[in-house]
Amino acid sequence: MTAWRTGGLKGDALETLIEETHIQYKKQGLGIVEKIPTSVKVTKIDGKGCVCEGYFEKKSTVDFVGLIQGVGVAFDAKETMNPSLPLQNIHDHQIQFMIHYEKQKGLAFIICHYKKVDRYFLIPIHIVLEHIRNGKKSISYKVLPENFELDYRYNGVLNYIPVLNNYRKWKREIKT
Repeated sequence: MTAWRTGGLKGDALETLIEETHIQYKKQGLGIVEKIPTSVKVTKIDGKGCVCEGYFEKKSTVDFVGLIQGVGVAFDAKETMNPSLPLQNIHDHQIQFMIHYEKQKGLAFIICHYKKVDRYFLIPIHIVLEHIRNGKKSISYKVLPENFELDYRYNGVLNYIPVLNNYRKWKREIKT
């Protein structure tokens, strides 16, 4: 397991919350979304069968891929202690994957937890790209549409399905 000092476990709390949400979605027949594991090549195993050395074989795409009520979704989970999500936290290979996913009629986005204000937002890849084109270094929660804020119920579910509907409507509006 990655040591906490390396920063490799950032976002684990959010990913766990999202995985619990997906368990509920699956139970309710609303969709099936899976966590995409990062591929690791093991190079050394100790005498007890524990992995002691390895490396990432290739860059991963996004954290989650699946179907929600028949619509393809691909997204990454990000957390920030700042009131803005640094764009450097969204890697180019992830952006490229999400662009291609959108071209195939799927929905690609970031789910971000702005920890300083304890608010969750769905950020469409289009907004990420707009910020990059405009030379921005980060995305403040303050500039995001209010209807992209996620409802976090304290029963372990981060309900993002209603916001997906808002996203689809918003997408239709920006294309016309």
